Amino acid sequence: MNKVLTPARGAIIAATFVGLALPAMAQGQLSQTIQNGERATRSAETVQQQINQLDDERTDMVGDFRTLLQRKDAALLYASQQEAAVASQRAELASLEDQLGRVDEITSQTAPMLVELVDDLEAFINVDLPFRIEARRENVAQLRANLTDPSVSVPAAYRAIMDEYQREMEYGRTTDTWKEDVDIDGKNVSVDMVLFGRVALVYMDENQRYGKRYDRPTKSWVDLEPKYKAEVQKAIRIIQKKRTKDMMYVPATKMAVSAN
Repeated sequence: MNKVLTPARGAIIAATFVGLALPAMAQGQLSQTIQNGERATRSAETVQQQINQLDDERTDMVGDFRTLLQRKDAALLYASQQEAAVASQRAELASLEDQLGRVDEITSQTAPMLVELVDDLEAFINVDLPFRIEARRENVAQLRANLTDPSVSVPAAYRAIMDEYQREMEYGRTTDTWKEDVDIDGKNVSVDMVLFGRVALVYMDENQRYGKRYDRPTKSWVDLEPKYKAEVQKAIRIIQKKRTKDMMYVPATKMAVSAN
């Protein structure tokens, strides 16, 4: 590695050559001067090293400072976003508190409507064809119980009422048959009940000895005309999927609804 000849060192070397020709006293002074120069050189090198170290430290500090500035900007942005989120949540909370404050008012207005819906449903069942009548009336009784049960919320009671209305609507599009025991002249007879939507409700035993249809005008069961017995038997087999679909003729009666 080449050594750099600094001005101080150059002066020392020159003074050395000159000192060869000087007297002893002058040589002593020259030696002292050389030593002083060497100490100054070493001191300068030490100072330069310190300067270099401080410069490196300054560079590191500048880098750290820039990093801190970036973090500060990110923190300010995050804080701004959080403030916006908190403001939105406070507005939502205020809205919810306002809605909760009106719950009693809404409930007081809704309760009579629900009662009216159940009353209308019960009235409809009472004038409808009397199929599965006990089960349908039990469902209405449960709806009424929901309205007075504190554990059943108003929305839950409303959904239950709507479900029952939907079920009643489905009956109007349903053709169904099921076994049922009926009292005929004091005898318990097993018959096939047949529901043709809300068009007709009839029943007939397996031997076709007993056959009746429900008559809306008189609200009673009347004898099924003989011409319909074969059609009802065919309908039973079609509904039970024991026969392919075919045209069916049923004893239909009009449904009279009065507006009060």
